[in-house]
Amino acid sequence: MEDLRAKIRELEQEIEVLQRQNRHILEHAVHEKKELEYLVNKAKLYFNSSDLAYFVLDHQQRIVDVNKTFCTLFGYSNEEVLFLHVNQLFTTSRRYEKWWNTHFKEGTFQSASNLEYCFRKKSHRTFWAELFGKKIVDNQRSLSIWSVRDISLRVKSRNTIAKLNLKYQQQLRDIEAVLDIIPVPVFIKDKNFRYIGCSRAFCEYFGLSKEQVLGKTAFDLYPIEIANRLYERDLEMHERNFQVYKVTTIAPLTKQEVTLEIQKKQMMRGGKFDGFVGVFIDITQSEKQEQYLQNRIREEVDKNLQMQAIYQEEMIRNAKFSAIGQMAAGITHEINTPLTYVKGNFEMLVEDIATYMMDSPRKNLMIKDARTIQDGIERIERIVETMREASQKSREQKENVNLYELLLSSLALSYNRSKQIVALTLNDKVFDFNYQKSEYSFICCVQKQRIEQVWVIILNNALDELIKIESFEKRSLHVKTFKEDGQVVVQFKDNAGGIDEKILPRIFEPFESTKESSGIGIGLNIAQQIVRQNGGEIFAYNEDNGAVFEVHFPLVKELDHEF
Repeated sequence: MEDLRAKIRELEQEIEVLQRQNRHILEHAVHEKKELEYLVNKAKLYFNSSDLAYFVLDHQQRIVDVNKTFCTLFGYSNEEVLFLHVNQLFTTSRRYEKWWNTHFKEGTFQSASNLEYCFRKKSHRTFWAELFGKKIVDNQRSLSIWSVRDISLRVKSRNTIAKLNLKYQQQLRDIEAVLDIIPVPVFIKDKNFRYIGCSRAFCEYFGLSKEQVLGKTAFDLYPIEIANRLYERDLEMHERNFQVYKVTTIAPLTKQEVTLEIQKKQMMRGGKFDGFVGVFIDITQSEKQEQYLQNRIREEVDKNLQMQAIYQEEMIRNAKFSAIGQMAAGITHEINTPLTYVKGNFEMLVEDIATYMMDSPRKNLMIKDARTIQDGIERIERIVETMREASQKSREQKENVNLYELLLSSLALSYNRSKQIVALTLNDKVFDFNYQKSEYSFICCVQKQRIEQVWVIILNNALDELIKIESFEKRSLHVKTFKEDGQVVVQFKDNAGGIDEKILPRIFEPFESTKESSGIGIGLNIAQQIVRQNGGEIFAYNEDNGAVFEVHFPLVKELDHEF
C-alpha cells in the first residue's frame, strides 16, 4: 500500500508540475497573443493613419485591402472598394493599359516609383497622383502594395510654371526681336558679368554669332587692358543705378581705334543686384568733330586776341600818324609860304630875262634852264598840295567826291616807294606828277580818307609781291578806272604770280596771307570792311600770271553832283 501511495504522490507531483508548465505556456501564449494583437493594431493604426493612400492588389489586379486615407481620398467605403478592379480608378482605359503594359505585362514587376497618373474619384472628379509600388508575398500569394499621393497642386503649379515659362520665352523672343531692330549694340549681363543677351548689332560689331557671345565675359571679347577697365566699371554697378563713360579701344573687325560711349542700367531682383543692361555707341566721329570744334574755338580765340593786339597797335599807329599829319600840315604850310614867294619871283625873273636880255645863245640856254627849274617848282607844289590834303582831319561822314582824285592822292603818297619797284601805269599811262585831277570824273558818296586807305593797302600788297621778281623790267602794275553798269570800277593788276588757289576763296578773311616775312593777313579784311561800309564790293581773282583786285562803287546820279 505504501508503494501505491508513493506512486500516487509522485503522479500528483508530476501533474502539479505539468499544470504549472501548462499555466506558464498558457500565460506565454496569452502574452504573445496580446503582443501580436498590439502589433496588428499598431500596424493597422499606422496603415490607416498615414497621410498616403494605400491599396493592395492581388494577381488579378483587384483591390484586396485599403487604408482609411485611400477611402477619404477616393470617396469609397471599405466595403465598396474591396475586390474592385483597379482600372476603375483610372480616368481612361488607355491610361490603365499604359500602366499595366509598363509594369505588369512582362511579369517582371518588382517595384516602381515616382509614377504620375490621373485618377478618378467615386464622384468622378479627377486628380493627379504620384504612385509608389512594390511586389510582396503573403501566404504564398503574390500581391503588390501601392501608395498614392495627391499631387494636383504640384502639377497645377508645374503647369502654371510651364505656361509662364512659355510666356516668358515668347516675351524674351519679342525682346530679342526688338533688340535686333535697334541699330546700336545692346547687351545684358548677369550678376556675374556674363553676357546673357545681346542685339544683332552687338554681334555684328564683334563679328560673332549670338551663341558665341552668350555666356562669355568681357575678357573673352576685349583686349586684356580694356577688359580690366570694363570689369572695374562693372563692379561699380553693384552700387550705382545708372552709369555713363567713354572708352577707347580697337574695333575687332576694322582694327581701327574707336571711342565708345557706354551706358548701363542696373537690374534688381528681390532687392538684390541681378546684373544690368547696357548699350554702347561709336562716337569716334563725334569726338573728332568735338576736338575739331575745340581747336577751331581755340584758333578763333587766338585770332581774336591777335586782332585785338593789332587793333591796339593800329590805334597807337593812328595816333602817331595823326601827330605826324599835324606836323606835316605845319610843315607844308611853312613850305608853301616861301614856295609861293620863290615861284612868284622866279616867274618875274623869267619875264625879265625874256624882255631885257638880247637874243643870244646864252639867253636861250637861260630860258631852257628856267623852264626846267619851273617844272621842279611846280612838282614841289603838287607834292606839297598832296601832303596838305592827306594831312587834313579825317571825316567819318560820307560825301560826294571824285574817286579818281582819291586814287591820284594815294598813288602820289606811294610814288616814292613804287618808282623803286615798278613802272606803274594809270589808265595805260606811266604815272608821274604831271596829271590833271579833272581828267576823269567818277562821283561817288564815300568816306574820303578811308577809301584812300583801301587804295594804299592794295598798292602795298602788290608792291610786296612784285619786289620778289629780280628784274625791274619784268615787273608790271596797271591801274585802271572805268564805268560799268552804273558803277565805277578801280582795277589793280600785277604780274607777280597770282594768289595761291588754296587761299583765294578766303583771301579777305582775317589772318589769310601769302607773305612769308611780313604781314599777318588783316589788311585786305580791313579793306573789304571799308569798301562794304561805303556801299561797294571788292573782288580778287587771278589772270595772266598775276593777281587782279577790283573795287566797285555805285556812281552818284548827275543831278546830285556837287562841284
